[in-house]
Amino acid sequence: MKRLIPTLILVIICLGGFWYASSHDFFKEKQETAAPLVKVNQKDVASYTIKTSDTEIEMQQKDGKWTMTKPTALPLNEYSANGWVDSFNGITKESTIDAEGKDLAKFGLDKPKQQFTVKLNNDTVQTLSVGNAMLVPGFDYAMFSGSPEVFKINDSQVKSLAKTQLDLMEKSPIRLEYEQVRGINVEWKGQKSTLTKTDTDKKSYEANWKLDDKDLKGSDASAYLDKVQFLATEQPAKPAAEVKMDSPELKLEVKYTDSSNKETTVVYLGKVEQDNLWLAQQGGQWAYSLPITSIQELADKFKQLPQPPEQQAAPETPTAPAEQLQTK
Repeated sequence: MKRLIPTLILVIICLGGFWYASSHDFFKEKQETAAPLVKVNQKDVASYTIKTSDTEIEMQQKDGKWTMTKPTALPLNEYSANGWVDSFNGITKESTIDAEGKDLAKFGLDKPKQQFTVKLNNDTVQTLSVGNAMLVPGFDYAMFSGSPEVFKINDSQVKSLAKTQLDLMEKSPIRLEYEQVRGINVEWKGQKSTLTKTDTDKKSYEANWKLDDKDLKGSDASAYLDKVQFLATEQPAKPAAEVKMDSPELKLEVKYTDSSNKETTVVYLGKVEQDNLWLAQQGGQWAYSLPITSIQELADKFKQLPQPPEQQAAPETPTAPAEQLQTK
């Protein structure tokens, strides 16, 4: 038995070493990360185009600002507009399907179902063409401008580029700068409520506020600001000039103070149309369609004070079964 002990120890050491090496992938072949097919500088992009079977979207950039020129202009979310270029820079191929690309019709690339094009300021054009879906789920046939190669591309990369107008649009009609807000007036169907910051020299969440004539803590006031900030649409905006704001049902005023204590008031008006309300900044360019239910929730919120902790409903205490009570 004593002679076997050194052998057992050696076996245990070998097994331990094998387990450690396996857990750290020492026996696995390292896979190289696929290099992006293209790299363009954000500031050098003059335009990009998203062409699908349904529509064609064209975005143009000038002085760092984006505008949608096709199919129609919309207010844009700059983060989403810039993020599309980042997605284009992230395009990679999984593997080569046909290096020569002689029979493009076989892959649906003779008439691509989707094309994504970036044009630079120096007139250089880069295009990703996407054809048929492969039999392998989650992958498509694709090719890149300047090369006859047909390759396999992950469908998730295609989806990141196939944005709709709504994906690129700014969906929030009101963007609050919390620290600059000094008050909000909400008037809905003749009923008015006012939120006012009373400690103007403090951060919004540290300051005292008033809802009409009732005192509020900053932590509670944030919920009212959020209700305004989180108004959002799921429909395309339209020019404000197309909405007749005669006798608007909603009037929302936001009072701001800048670093020099100069106060400004931004007014938003809302006009009911069936089950929706068109909301537009007075003198602004765009009107946003919002469900009337979200406007009613906003008005109701400004009519309610936060419930004190001691008045909040406590969890119910389970009641013992009658049999247990009788045995005590």
